[in-house]
Amino acid sequence: MKVPVDRRRTILIFVIADLLFAVALFLSCMQLFLFQRWGVIQILIIILYVGTSIGMLLLALLRNFYVIESKFLVQVRAFKEAYFYYNDVVYIDKEQAEKKRTLAFYTNKGHVKYLPFDRNGEIYKVMLKRCNNLIDKEEFKKRHPNVKI
Repeated sequence: MKVPVDRRRTILIFVIADLLFAVALFLSCMQLFLFQRWGVIQILIIILYVGTSIGMLLLALLRNFYVIESKFLVQVRAFKEAYFYYNDVVYIDKEQAEKKRTLAFYTNKGHVKYLPFDRNGEIYKVMLKRCNNLIDKEEFKKRHPNVKI
């Protein structure tokens, strides 16, 4: 089952990052934009920036989703895929998931992974249901004392 990431959250993060990039771009080319008469170069830079921004936003909206399979969860981001097997997940941070709508889970090797929620929180429900090796926080701390939760 294909589940898209929350679009409002994606757009909000993209707008913030895009505005910061716009400020950095135009500050680095400030001498070009201070002239009274604009030429082809200034207009070309603006068109290139707007075109790239629209392309990246479309890429972020269309190629950012999850695929829920029976044995694993696939995260697709642009042209990369990450596979998370349910049997490898040993602890899910429920407090962070409910507070920040970000799924934070720890693997049996002690690695932490963060996944932004979809609109309805489907991946959170699926991970809670299908991860059979879940342990509580104290047991996880005993197994991995160097990992900070």
